[in-house]
Amino acid sequence: QTELQQTTRDELPPDVVKQGQEQLVNEFIRRELMVQRAGEFGYRISDRELAEALAGIPALQVDGQFSRDRYAALLRSQGRSEADFEAELRRDLEINQLRNAVAASAFALPGEIRRRVELMGETRDVQLVVLPAEQFAAAVTFTPEEVAARYSKGEADFRTPESVSLQFVRLSLGDVAAGVEVTEESLRAYYEQVAAERYVATERRRARHVLVESGSDDAAALAKAEALAKRARDGEDFASLAAQNSDDPGSKSQGGDLGWSTRESFVAPFADALFAMQGGEIRGPVKTQFGYHVIKLEEIEAGHQRSLDEVRGELEADYRKDREQSAFYERSQQLADEAFASLDSLEPVAQKLGLPLQQVATFTRQEGGEPLGNDRKLIEAAFSAEVLEARQNSPAISVGDDVVVVLRVTEHRPASQRPLEEVRAQVEASLRAERAQQAAEAAAKAASARLSAGESLAAVAADLGRPVSGAMSIRRNAEGVPPDV
Repeated sequence: QTELQQTTRDELPPDVVKQGQEQLVNEFIRRELMVQRAGEFGYRISDRELAEALAGIPALQVDGQFSRDRYAALLRSQGRSEADFEAELRRDLEINQLRNAVAASAFALPGEIRRRVELMGETRDVQLVVLPAEQFAAAVTFTPEEVAARYSKGEADFRTPESVSLQFVRLSLGDVAAGVEVTEESLRAYYEQVAAERYVATERRRARHVLVESGSDDAAALAKAEALAKRARDGEDFASLAAQNSDDPGSKSQGGDLGWSTRESFVAPFADALFAMQGGEIRGPVKTQFGYHVIKLEEIEAGHQRSLDEVRGELEADYRKDREQSAFYERSQQLADEAFASLDSLEPVAQKLGLPLQQVATFTRQEGGEPLGNDRKLIEAAFSAEVLEARQNSPAISVGDDVVVVLRVTEHRPASQRPLEEVRAQVEASLRAERAQQAAEAAAKAASARLSAGESLAAVAADLGRPVSGAMSIRRNAEGVPPDV
């Protein structure tokens, strides 16, 4: 619902909201039932399977390899912890196990498969005679009374919608952007203001590790990790040890290399150990929920504040955007104040702000009108009591994040019934099309009855004045043939 509201930039209709809520509730119920059933049947995901699934998520990869930096950054952007994300992923994988088990256990008897192949491969040789409704339109007749009855029956189809004519003043972010100046002095002052918050590079460390999963035998895993740690401290190549022994599929092929990472990239026990080490130090075993880790710290990049020259391009873009938004807000407030101060006219408002006074000739409750489009907030404002009846300027209405509009009604045209004489041709065309369709259906039924009685298709088609198609050999999924046929 939130995504749709952002797309439409408006409140959703109540029926759409209700439908979306029902779908969401049903999905939650379906998922919870699947989780419960998977638990009842004993489906489980091991830590290794979880790690492999994480490593295979494209959104968590850089250059085709799992990235802990990317993983941590995405979780931070969503306000989620690793534990919560991995618990949810584990449940999803268990549900998939259940679904796959059901799918894999399905079977079909040889006779069923043979029958399906026969049906899907079956061909039928057919000829068609098409009776277009237009062929019968010329013979359709109707009385003035029937035309009047159709007009009365479809009154809603022959009404002019309620509409207004509008004046409006439109202010956009682009209208103020050109007036924003960026000087070296203002840029430097802005840097001093925000640098401590925005342009500080936090400490990063590059490490390798060997993971030994605990599994069902924690003591054996600990002993293996201790032996690997001793071999590493005794001088064996750490990358080779990781490639041959690590249970981490994301880093094993890179010799355990975890890349440059901040503290937030790792679970607490691992991070605490890594960020307490000295360059080149080997530490472990360190216990986490994934198992036992042996860690080697390769390099340290100290945290530091980036200089003005380092961030100039990024800083200028941020500063310009900040100033444009401030100027746009101030001008929007000025537009709102002026529109309120001059409630009965938009001309002085447009003059004071140096904006054009624009027009909309026809603006309806149902569809709005160009160039304002069909934004629901603008439609509601145009047909509100204050604007429509009192003929006051509307409040300043935000359309998205970068446009503000004030509008005023100059003429109101209530919905009205169009007289029969004005729409007679439309009514007669509708009635003729309906009668022609009925005549074509009746002729087709009569032709079908004659064919069933033994007459030839050629004879029946000749009486109808229609050609017979060439013989076609078609399958069930034939293209170019109407699906009903």
